[in-house]
Amino acid sequence: MITLKHDIVSDVPLIELFEEGKENEQLPVVVFYHGWESRKERVLEYGYYLAENGFRALLPEALNHGERKIEKNAAQDPMNFWEIVSKNVQELPDILDEYIKTNKIDAERIGISGLSMGGITTNAALTQYDWIKSAAVLMGTPSPIAFTEWLLKNYKINGSSAYEFLDQELINLRLKELEPISLDLQPEKIANRPLYIWHGEADPIVPTHLTHSFFEEVAKEPYGKNIELEFSEKVGHEVPQEIIFKMVEHFLKRL
Repeated sequence: MITLKHDIVSDVPLIELFEEGKENEQLPVVVFYHGWESRKERVLEYGYYLAENGFRALLPEALNHGERKIEKNAAQDPMNFWEIVSKNVQELPDILDEYIKTNKIDAERIGISGLSMGGITTNAALTQYDWIKSAAVLMGTPSPIAFTEWLLKNYKINGSSAYEFLDQELINLRLKELEPISLDLQPEKIANRPLYIWHGEADPIVPTHLTHSFFEEVAKEPYGKNIELEFSEKVGHEVPQEIIFKMVEHFLKRL
């Protein structure tokens, strides 16, 4: 049996899942982040399978999503996207510290994962925290700047590209702010950690070519020897069931 617990940890609403009777045991942890315009409840399946396999699964609510939604349609603005990702990354150590203090997680066995915006959060977190021991990125880009440029060109306002409506100086400023969380600009921070990277080849939301170009090159480097890459033909912006199982298997073997 799996126990599911709604909680607020360090001001962040989250769902915690663990095997029944193990609430106060020290367990390896996987923090799993949901996608853009989604919510933590929609990734319960991921948390369930992780908990079923002995992990403490934590599913945080992203800023301006679910319980934390403040402004209507705020999460839909592409200029707010990176504020949300950055907030996820900033809040991560605060969440984990609460569980470390109570000896509920093993600080030497911390894993991070997520899908779409959650996968992007995972890549960003790898640039900031060397205590992340293992990660699984599901349809998330390692290239925030290139992805934002692509997003703005494809985000339509009254039928025209967002680029035509936004101040170019502001765009350049915001792109510059993304450099610290850009894994593609500091690939050495992968530091030979075990990574499972999956992406659907037909993804219309997060372009696959950025995942291909970065990780295929990095996997050849000494700091990228523990990267497992997988791409699924004819799969769009959705995670197949078998990939969920592979994500769990990755953490079982590499965390």
